[in-house]
Amino acid sequence: MPKKIELRDALIIELNSNKYLKDLHQKLLKTYGYRVFGRSASLDNKEVQDLLTFADIMAKTEDVELEQTALEIVICLSKLYSDSHSIKFYKNMIFEELGNYSRFEEDSFDFDNSVDSLIGRIQKKNEQSKRRFPVGDGYFIGEQRELYNSISEDLNSFSAPTSMGKSFLMKMFIEEKVRSGEGKNFVYLVPTKALITEVTNDLCDRLGDGLKNQGYRIVNHFDSIGGDDPWTHFIYVMTPERFEYLLMNNFPSVIDYLFIDEAQNISKADGRSTVYYRIFDLLKGTDLHPKITFAAPLVENPGIYETLSNIEKGSSLKANLSPVSQVYFVIDKEGQVEIYDRISIEFIIMDNLKMGSTDSSVNSLLHRINGQNLVYRNTINNAVSGACSWAENCQVYPDYRNQWVSKYIAEQVHDGYYLSDLVLKGVGYHFGKIPDEVRSKIEISFCKGLIDTLFCTSTLMQGVNLPADNIIIDNTRNGGSDMNAIQFKNLTGRVGRLSNSMLGNVFTIATSDRAKKKFKKLIRPNGMEVELSLDTLIDGKTIRKISKDLKAGDLTLQSVREEKVNQAKFDAIRKFALIYLNDLQNASDNIITEHFNKEISSDDQMAIKRKFVEKYGDRIEDDVNFSVDQSVELEERIKETEIDYPPITSLDGELNIAGTLSFLRDLSEIYNWPKYETDIAANDENELVLHDYAEFLLRWMSGDSLYQLCDYVIEKRKTYFNYLDRSEKIRNKLGINGNRWGNGSMDETNLSIHVTLEALSTIQFKFSNYFLKFSRTLKNELNTNVLENDWYQYLEYGTIDDNVIWLEQLGYSRSSAIKIVQSNVGATDEDVLGQKVVLIDRLKSIRNEEINLETERIIKNYPDVFVNEVN
Repeated sequence: MPKKIELRDALIIELNSNKYLKDLHQKLLKTYGYRVFGRSASLDNKEVQDLLTFADIMAKTEDVELEQTALEIVICLSKLYSDSHSIKFYKNMIFEELGNYSRFEEDSFDFDNSVDSLIGRIQKKNEQSKRRFPVGDGYFIGEQRELYNSISEDLNSFSAPTSMGKSFLMKMFIEEKVRSGEGKNFVYLVPTKALITEVTNDLCDRLGDGLKNQGYRIVNHFDSIGGDDPWTHFIYVMTPERFEYLLMNNFPSVIDYLFIDEAQNISKADGRSTVYYRIFDLLKGTDLHPKITFAAPLVENPGIYETLSNIEKGSSLKANLSPVSQVYFVIDKEGQVEIYDRISIEFIIMDNLKMGSTDSSVNSLLHRINGQNLVYRNTINNAVSGACSWAENCQVYPDYRNQWVSKYIAEQVHDGYYLSDLVLKGVGYHFGKIPDEVRSKIEISFCKGLIDTLFCTSTLMQGVNLPADNIIIDNTRNGGSDMNAIQFKNLTGRVGRLSNSMLGNVFTIATSDRAKKKFKKLIRPNGMEVELSLDTLIDGKTIRKISKDLKAGDLTLQSVREEKVNQAKFDAIRKFALIYLNDLQNASDNIITEHFNKEISSDDQMAIKRKFVEKYGDRIEDDVNFSVDQSVELEERIKETEIDYPPITSLDGELNIAGTLSFLRDLSEIYNWPKYETDIAANDENELVLHDYAEFLLRWMSGDSLYQLCDYVIEKRKTYFNYLDRSEKIRNKLGINGNRWGNGSMDETNLSIHVTLEALSTIQFKFSNYFLKFSRTLKNELNTNVLENDWYQYLEYGTIDDNVIWLEQLGYSRSSAIKIVQSNVGATDEDVLGQKVVLIDRLKSIRNEEINLETERIIKNYPDVFVNEVN
């Protein structure tokens, strides 16, 4: 007797093996591809109707690959024949079948009045009502509703395509809870400072007066104003490092929900990934028991991140179906174009279609395609040079529509900065070292269609959402490493956005046979499983070396360092080792101790503990950014010598470079920089390096604007060509080989600007932790909460002016805060209770659009701080 089979399963088998469907789908792809490249091609009416029929059937199969193909078919057809009533009809039906009632373009139809039609409309309304957002307008699409509901679980991890709006769902969940009056506290972790601003702005816009009405405040920093108010509920939007600091210092609040956005960063083999492990280590030792959500782009095993938590079992969901489609093209070194067919999982040659040589292929491609474009480059220099090369082909917009952003960039950074001129032609570049405020303006301009083409580095993989039609990728590298499948899908998922175009084109340009093979491997669906960085970095051999070093009391881990040449990986390994040591001393068990103890016997564990008791007594270092030897040395030096931060200026009123240099030398000795920070260690080789940083640090803390800093460095480097880049690492890394004495050349001007931005990043991220540790230890010794000369605060906010610091703590950008204070209109004052306030009318009298925009957001978060007059 024949084996029974469900009708749906039979359809899936038939569709997957149907030769006519495969041939028809390939013809559709070719037709679409030719149109993209400006060539004439079309399908006949029967072919269109048959494709629509196949798509309709595939949408009902509940097979993800077939459903995705159904979407691809109707979206491609609607692009080819945008006025076709029949295609619009099928597109609506298929979207609704796949749970999408929030379409970008709404099409209306006249249905007949039959009983079947009436029943269908009732069913549609019923399904729509189930999918309606709990707050605001709109409907959940696809599997969004299931993802949203899972956020209420005690432990939850989910992954979904970039276009599924993971961040959107978490922010909407916060909005629903705030408006419901439940009085919950939230922590929302993002990987970059730029995303802090983006998420905060979005939440302020969403919640508006709800923040005040429900008694909420959004907090971005551990010293934000009102961050310890016991009568206020909080939404903490922070980087993992800032939240870790809060946890280490007796976190004053309750956490009901913890959201970890871009959770794939837990898999990155760098020191930052260790912070996530430490956060859960610290949470375990508190009374805080938040509900936890990990959100990552599409990976096969999102549940792997749940192992960081001490909750035994959670909800792990993977949304496979993307509501938008990407069409992948591969262009080889001969200019041959191939298009990816998701049904056959093969690449189809586009006959009689050839691009130019790879030397000019990006520009040639940009000339031929329509829409807004992202161009991925694996290095900063490649992004900048690519943008400049393409801009030579473009004209300044005749209506000067981008003059405002050009002027803003020139004022904020420098009028010699390439980017200021590029945006006038609708071209830009985007990478991590660009100041957050400028990068935000570039993103806004792109979203408004004022920038057509944006050259980007891997910052696109960090949750940046830009409504692009096309992305061009001409390198299989992510920085200096090979791009993996997850990074590639995260990158290509940036084109085709729900709120904009439902279809995105991905153009890969292979400059070699190897690159062509690599691109094809990345495009095919595979390799989407992730590992934890703990497993990637710490193998059995490495653990045994760590054990050897720790048993000897060697916190520099010389045995490990001899083998691990890569500094970033070594720093991560050392932090894991310090977390393990801390847990060993505190008798704490977690994922890290479990991993290490597979190779470290109980006898060796005891030997390690005895060694550190012998050397440091009962002293345990909780902050794994430091080792106990550094902390002990710091405490002893403060007690014995009363070391303190030097004055910013010397007796003659000049910047105190000599005193600062002497202080940095002291820190080098205290923190053992020759072992732990070789780039800035105080030695003969680095004497000029430290002198440069001392001067630059003082200028930043004294309140020099970024423009002033850039201008100073440009002029300084005309005499000292390698100022702030003494080893010429930056010059060499960027591949700038022009005449080093070419004063006034644009290459040298922009190199100097980039050196300035690099130096600013270095002092903020390298010196910041050391200053914070110094300030905390000094406060403990002096038994005070406030230092009169706190360089950590001066460095963090880039000023010694208390009013500027206060305005930045409210949420103003540094440049806006400085402008408010320097305007001398008296915009800040104190009320009768001695509380600082902002006088709205005086603030408006400054007539600065940027300040007004920032005020609109900040006033929602701090309504009581803004008054018309002091009472």
